[in-house]
Amino acid sequence: MPDIPVLQRFLITLTRIITSFDRGSTLSEIRVRLPSATSLVARSAESHVIGRDNRLPWHLRTDLKKFRQRTEGHVIIMGRRTFESIGRPLPNRTNIVLSRSEVDAPGVEWASNVETALLLAETKSILLQKKDFFVIGGEQIYTMFLPYINKVFLTEVHDRGISGDARFDVNFGANEWDQFRKDDYKKSDFDEYDFSMICYMRKINVQRTVFRDKFLKSNPALVGLIEPYLEVVIKSEPERQLELESV
Repeated sequence: MPDIPVLQRFLITLTRIITSFDRGSTLSEIRVRLPSATSLVARSAESHVIGRDNRLPWHLRTDLKKFRQRTEGHVIIMGRRTFESIGRPLPNRTNIVLSRSEVDAPGVEWASNVETALLLAETKSILLQKKDFFVIGGEQIYTMFLPYINKVFLTEVHDRGISGDARFDVNFGANEWDQFRKDDYKKSDFDEYDFSMICYMRKINVQRTVFRDKFLKSNPALVGLIEPYLEVVIKSEPERQLELESV
């Protein structure tokens, strides 16, 4: 049984830590855990082609239906060329277009760089009470956002004859990604080729956070909406940690 002075020192130290935590002192910070990025990609299984002349080189109704189901009600990020190929903002979604030159189109939010696009997507997702948003292409956009992506819904089209001028050459190695699910589909009247739909999840999540007070100062309209996104982060204070370890 520990002697009384040692036990008393431990209890006093623990009480100080709990009290500091409750009062919101420098021991703890409340942060906003920002919504996570997910990619939706369709590519040929052999050559990793995702487009030809700014269009999809196949027609897969099942894949398009899944795309709509996953993205409706969410924020989506795309490049200018992808937006121009679609020809309009996708309905029932918050459309963010990333482009160095200004995009002035009804129903579209313009972002001139990756960080602006991320902040827009994160704040808009909180307004919608969503935990994730979607990056939908094209080639350069996938590359720029890949470091922030935690989940990928990948459609692989099984035909060796598919050619194109845009690719998604990402290898989902087992050291970095887990294959969460795979569903195979056969060619049909609605789907031009055989294809597989695979979900990959990053083994170690990429998580963006920001201090609550700083975030609300920039986004006062979100005051009543951020509770599901809050987390308490214990800040490292070596002196107090050492005091506890010495007991």
